[in-house]
Amino acid sequence: TNDLAERMEYDFSPSAKSFVVENTASPDAPNIPSRQNPMNDENAIFALGILESSRRKMLSRDRSVFASLIDLHSKHQKLLMDISKVIELMCTLQPAEFVFVSFAYELDNFIVSRMKHREKILESEADNQTIKQELASFARDLAFVSNFAQQLGIVFFAAPETEELREVLKDCIGFKGESVHDERRARLFHILLYTFSHNIVATLAFCLWGGAFLTASSFLQKIDPLDVSLMFYLEIDQLIDLIERPLFRHLHLRMLDCEDNPYHEGSGAMLFRTLKSIMMLLPQSTSYMILKERLASMARYRQSAVALSGMSKNIENGSETDVFV
Repeated sequence: TNDLAERMEYDFSPSAKSFVVENTASPDAPNIPSRQNPMNDENAIFALGILESSRRKMLSRDRSVFASLIDLHSKHQKLLMDISKVIELMCTLQPAEFVFVSFAYELDNFIVSRMKHREKILESEADNQTIKQELASFARDLAFVSNFAQQLGIVFFAAPETEELREVLKDCIGFKGESVHDERRARLFHILLYTFSHNIVATLAFCLWGGAFLTASSFLQKIDPLDVSLMFYLEIDQLIDLIERPLFRHLHLRMLDCEDNPYHEGSGAMLFRTLKSIMMLLPQSTSYMILKERLASMARYRQSAVALSGMSKNIENGSETDVFV
């Protein structure tokens, strides 16, 4: 632990990569990079511009520690059970935004390098035994990346160290504004979603938190049947349990909303559709019944809300109880 703290505080490697967020950049008219490929340093620097000036000074000057941790756990995957504690510790030493973005980029670099190595082996004149070993190794690496993304999701939703990060990304897509601050929040969401997408359940939970209900619904329609396994069902059970917790209470109320455009990314109708899709993937288990009861009651309320659509927007100001509200 002490060694990790020292590595994050001091730049011992002259070739270490870093995200340099300039404090002198104009916050009103920054250069907004293209969102086509979020996994580059320009997008990371733009997204981390959401940090206050005092917190920018806490950014690590050495990102190699993140790559080293990923490499270590990829070779000793039994250690993955404790990586969440390491991530929580790192979030106490550095802003959680920086820690998650750094892990996202280094995890992407890891999987890209493994893909290139696999292609090199397949294109070479290697024997069948070597090819089989490489494919088996690549399958283990994919499983490792998925498990690592799952651990990042656990820390994101459960750790007190990531509370500020959760507030920054809450509904950042469903209720995205036009300001630069909103664009930074959205870009930060896209970077982390790129990493969470290696794990189906982490992706769904993250999309629900960010208000990206249309994205989650589209993602559910494209799940490969080969990815639906017993482990998948166990993780979906954990997702249902998470949705039923007070942390996601705002989603229960969101389903009552009747927007003018039900196909909007963050609409209540799209959230309702996403949860129905999750329910249809489940076998008739306890989680299935919990979600079914929730959606059945919401369906009745939504029918009433449609009939009363627009009334809440026409309430006159200055009522006798307005001061209490």
